[in-house]
Amino acid sequence: MSGAVTETTLRAAPQTEAVEYARRLAARTMRTWALMEREELVTAIVAELVANAVRHAGTALELRLQRGAGRIRVEVRDRASQMPRLTVPGPLDESHRGLFIVDRFSTAWGAEPVTGGKVVWAEVAL
Repeated sequence: MSGAVTETTLRAAPQTEAVEYARRLAARTMRTWALMEREELVTAIVAELVANAVRHAGTALELRLQRGAGRIRVEVRDRASQMPRLTVPGPLDESHRGLFIVDRFSTAWGAEPVTGGKVVWAEVAL
């Protein structure tokens, strides 16, 4: 792709349906970009980051998928200032798995404060 970035975006209300819309967009985007081998990883990351934004931020959110040189970047922006924390779930924990999954499936991830909220991002190597 010679360094070109391809991008797609979804804006959603903080409702549980946003997770399914985001998953579908991610799957469709991976197919469009002929990256089916990364579809499962990317859709899992998207689902967890969007679910976290819905559950913890409770604000309008924006999902951005970017294809760059050697990577896919997933960004979820919300309007809450509280930064996410990675916790390692116990074997019987039914919650607190979101960022643990993101951490395991991504090459790198993080969160950055931005004007009016934050962006939580993860990258998957190509």
